[in-house]
Amino acid sequence: MVKECIPISGDLKSRVRRLMEYAGWYEGRKVDISPAEQYYADHGVPMMKATQRFYRKYFGLCCQWYLAQKKLSWAADFEFALFPYLINGIKNHLEDAYFRDMSGCELAEIERAAGQRCQPIGHIGYYYPAEVWISEHGNLYAKYEYQEEIECFPDVFALIERELGQCKFDSAAMKTVEALDGKI
Repeated sequence: MVKECIPISGDLKSRVRRLMEYAGWYEGRKVDISPAEQYYADHGVPMMKATQRFYRKYFGLCCQWYLAQKKLSWAADFEFALFPYLINGIKNHLEDAYFRDMSGCELAEIERAAGQRCQPIGHIGYYYPAEVWISEHGNLYAKYEYQEEIECFPDVFALIERELGQCKFDSAAMKTVEALDGKI
């Protein structure tokens, strides 16, 4: 489902909060994450407690964000794609490959940088979204295809602020995760 275009104003922090609220987030949000828990279990990776906490807050938020765009037929500017990818109810054929890569040699690199166990959670970002992992302590680690450094964020809001820091937008439309519409 496409959510209509709304105005977005204020400083970066308030615009990011407004985007997250429009995407479906609210303070104290706790949703059923059984589809995600099953996905992880099916891949032999039981969810860590930090991953479960993250998913309860953010699973099922709008997955495609259109910032100041007039044509929704164009590709989304911003992705909020958590495993499992349920965009438009169609399984992304690359999803298993992404999860496998992010659970293998890339995970070892992230865990070395973090100094603790981590798990992949998906792709979040503007145009070239980051591959994102969560640590046992709840920090997010982002790896971008266009840079060598791994970046650490205290929460998803800080990651999104980094992503949208140079972006000029005054409105947003979004697409929901249709497979979850009305279910969470």
